[in-house]
Amino acid sequence: MSETKEQLKIHEIWFTVEKPGYLGKTKDAKEAEWNAQYGEGNWRYAWELASGESLDFEQVFWQVYVAGYVAYFLSHRDEALFLVNNYAYAYDKELIPKDDAFDPYFLYNKAGHPNQFHNVALNIALEWFLGLPFLGEKPIQVREGKPGTPADKQPEGYLWSPGRIPAIRPDLIPPPVGDSWYNNTSIEGFYQNAKVVQVKGNFQKVTFLNLRRT
Repeated sequence: MSETKEQLKIHEIWFTVEKPGYLGKTKDAKEAEWNAQYGEGNWRYAWELASGESLDFEQVFWQVYVAGYVAYFLSHRDEALFLVNNYAYAYDKELIPKDDAFDPYFLYNKAGHPNQFHNVALNIALEWFLGLPFLGEKPIQVREGKPGTPADKQPEGYLWSPGRIPAIRPDLIPPPVGDSWYNNTSIEGFYQNAKVVQVKGNFQKVTFLNLRRT
């Protein structure tokens, strides 16, 4: 037999190690914990669906949040017209300029700030996809108060909270992770229940060449 040639190739793979669920105010502390445990850059968020498919944030933003708001406002055109005729744009927790309210990454994955992007999805759904520009002068805060908050104490735009907007593919949402403030079949439920923490690892793929008798 002729000499066997072995080639070793290193392939990067990601292992799921945790389903953190809703983080809220603990986000920065948990991320610091994962940096210390796994090393900065050696872990990431991903979204694992009931189908086995895995998504990244950009896919979740466009395919879940934006698509969810588009579908909702197509079925609730009166609400869409109310928003665009009376308000300038939507914001979440922190009041931001209108230009930044159309950037999904402006307040995503920023230390010291909670993730804020569902308002961006709402803005994009109305203006870019449904062709309904905002005509009002003041922005509207779109978020939900703590569980049990009466309607008259809620932020002005709480009815369009992502925890109330149905996901267009609820069949792809994994089982719930603990108790929650959101509807588990909503776009927020999709995001939180599918969210996982993955850690980077390597494996060696061995390829044998020239395996023949002489």
